[in-house]
Amino acid sequence: MTTTLLIAENDPTLAELYRQHFVESGYRVLTASDGSECLAIIRNESPTVLVAALELPWNVGRGLVDCLREESRQRPVPSVILTGFAPRPHIDDWAEPFLVRYLAKPVAISELLECVRVAQARPNDWRIFRVGQSLEYARQ
Repeated sequence: MTTTLLIAENDPTLAELYRQHFVESGYRVLTASDGSECLAIIRNESPTVLVAALELPWNVGRGLVDCLREESRQRPVPSVILTGFAPRPHIDDWAEPFLVRYLAKPVAISELLECVRVAQARPNDWRIFRVGQSLEYARQ
């Protein structure tokens, strides 16, 4: 079965770079350039993994994490969050069931691919917690 990856990135050059790399790696790739489109794809296509830019325009009055938190009540989508901004202290405190990893841009494609593989391999009854820069699993 092919893994469906949703790339939600506001930079079209990066979105295309990520798309090409993941298609070549065997993934079915969907893309979104804003929050409304991202949410519609999550609801209609049920992607296996989401790679999303923190800076994505959301047009819904809430930020990325708030929207994903609300969506995760229905169906959590393991997510890798990317940002070009310097990390803020509160980001390190996120312990959301959908958050697999937070990565600062520029990100190596190999590192992004590894995070996506971890996200897709996650058993449904496990919740991912971040400890420092590593990933650890804990049974719910």
